[in-house]
Amino acid sequence: MGMAASQARYLALTARKTNTEYEGQQVNQARTALANESANTFNDLLKLEVPTAPSTQDFTTVQYSYEDGGTGETITKMSQLKNDKDGYNYMITHYHFADVFTGIKSLQTNPQVSFGTKGAKSAVSGNVRKDGTTYTINEIPVVQYDTSVDAQREIYSQIVKDYPDFAKNEIADVFTYTENNKIYFVSKSDLDDAASGKKDLARYTKEENVPAFVGNCSVIPFDSLDPDLVAALNQVKKDFPADDIAKTDDIYMWTNQGDTYFATKKELKAISDSGSDKSKPTENQKKLTNYCAKDISTKIERTEKAFVDKDQSGRFQSIRYEDSTITYPLKTETITDENAYEDAMNQYNYNMQVYEKRIADINAKTKRLQEQDRTLELRLRQLDTEQEALQTELEAVKKVIDKNIESTFKTFE
Repeated sequence: MGMAASQARYLALTARKTNTEYEGQQVNQARTALANESANTFNDLLKLEVPTAPSTQDFTTVQYSYEDGGTGETITKMSQLKNDKDGYNYMITHYHFADVFTGIKSLQTNPQVSFGTKGAKSAVSGNVRKDGTTYTINEIPVVQYDTSVDAQREIYSQIVKDYPDFAKNEIADVFTYTENNKIYFVSKSDLDDAASGKKDLARYTKEENVPAFVGNCSVIPFDSLDPDLVAALNQVKKDFPADDIAKTDDIYMWTNQGDTYFATKKELKAISDSGSDKSKPTENQKKLTNYCAKDISTKIERTEKAFVDKDQSGRFQSIRYEDSTITYPLKTETITDENAYEDAMNQYNYNMQVYEKRIADINAKTKRLQEQDRTLELRLRQLDTEQEALQTELEAVKKVIDKNIESTFKTFE
């Protein structure tokens, strides 16, 4: 009975020792995997490149410029010529900025276009004659404005409302005539100038159901007698030849924040009718296409041959172009592209943040791997201690078994 118990004990200890050895192998394999992962992490660290801060020198160039009258010219490119038949040694690209009168097209949100009764100004087409103190326009007699006539007074009131300058004329100098059942007003000074051929005659009247307002801006017909407005509209038509505004004379205008804008009556009508709520026609209208013309600072660039002279140090000192006999002294400047440098510095700061984040991630991962390895190492030591204890107990049990065997067999001798 004692031998059987010892044998069973021996087998149990052997199983536990085998299991301990297997667990130790698993721990070693886990530590090996951690070591490989740690090595990969270290390799990732080695692959990282430390961002380099930009230098202002990388964004600094030598720039040549000169004065051509009141215009400052800047040279952007100099390509050396070899064996030019005219003796020029460089192909030069240079530029200056100048105000260029330019047509501008824009879309106005929430235009609030409305139609109504407005004063209208136009040029008289026909002959203006003066005979003593009487005037005729296309043989139609021109008479002095009669304030007692309701029809005349109503039209005059609308005219001076929309054309305040006309109100500056003395009533005695305001005249009127009727053509095609429409009453027109003119001033004596304009009649005298037109009769003498100094300028075209401006006439004023009242129009019904015409563009009246764009937002809070009063809309009036295009004034073909104003040379500045004519120049502006012509520029618009030149820059946008395919648009409707270049194909019609039915154009209206308004002034907003010092700029005069143009739009066709067709466009204004379409926008006026575009509101979805007919009870509130000026709300939720579509965008209005309008035009204006103004001076825009524009870069004027040219490329041409030139003869460039150098000083003893090799720096360029003067330039003469192929189409001119003038030699311009060159001014040398060191220019730093601050915007490009700022962009590069911003990119560097971003790259540095990414780099530091990556370093922090690698350090955190390395710390975690080290903690896992220490835990496995501690477990392996525990298994070693357990293995030694099992081995000691196995040897003790084996001695008991051997002693039992020896005493049993001696009994039968």
